[in-house]
Amino acid sequence: MSYQFIRVDQDAHGVVLLTIDDPSAKNAVNWAMNTEMVQEFARVERDPQARALIITGSGSIFCSGGNIRRMTAEGKSLEPPEPTLREELFPHEADIRRVVVDLRRMSKPAIAAVNGPAIGSGIGIAAGCDIRIASERSRFGWVFTRRGIVPDDASLALMPQLIGYAKAYEWGVTGRTLSAEQARDIGFVSEVVAPERLLERARELAMEIIDNVPPITAQAFKLALTEALERSLEDGVRIAERAQRVVRETRDHNEALKAYADKRRPVWQGR
Repeated sequence: MSYQFIRVDQDAHGVVLLTIDDPSAKNAVNWAMNTEMVQEFARVERDPQARALIITGSGSIFCSGGNIRRMTAEGKSLEPPEPTLREELFPHEADIRRVVVDLRRMSKPAIAAVNGPAIGSGIGIAAGCDIRIASERSRFGWVFTRRGIVPDDASLALMPQLIGYAKAYEWGVTGRTLSAEQARDIGFVSEVVAPERLLERARELAMEIIDNVPPITAQAFKLALTEALERSLEDGVRIAERAQRVVRETRDHNEALKAYADKRRPVWQGR
């Protein structure tokens, strides 16, 4: 599938590289771009050959958030024109919110390879991913409050889970821009690497999952973990137990045990 604002490459191992690609607008999000990302997430979810997703930005910028020039001209933050009744009732299904929510809902692992500035909704896209690594040249601006608005891209809901309430509050209410090292110190990113190592390291992480964990198990683990975040302990245990019942009946579970006993690498079938 061809897109206007994103580039997609899928290798033989099932690693999908999605590049946010609108350098003339500093990779700022727009409605068409958001729709394209949602379409690609759905394709990755459906494709049994797609095992992991990496998101990065073209050039020297990850994502500069919304189009400030348009916001300034209109005197307000941007929203899709004429939202449907469904979007009014379910705002998480509209525009950038759907991008972030669908990333989190996707059962396959998503890795943000933050190559440069991630500002505004660039933070939301990174927050929607399961793993975040950063180039030494990256910086992180959760700057909504400095523009007189609150983060409405789902990052506000996710951030306390990712870094805790106190750090999320301080970062969000001050609207600070953090260096890559500061983002690592508060736990928003797990690693900071040299720019030339960023995509290589992201692929290493993707391949560590692909090589060592059966596809169905990786998906079941993410679904159980994300569900547990929003449930009571008892409900979380029930969800994990149901996931366990599913994966232990797979051929890949049997293969994992045999490969361990034979001291060899497993060969996954995805069933």
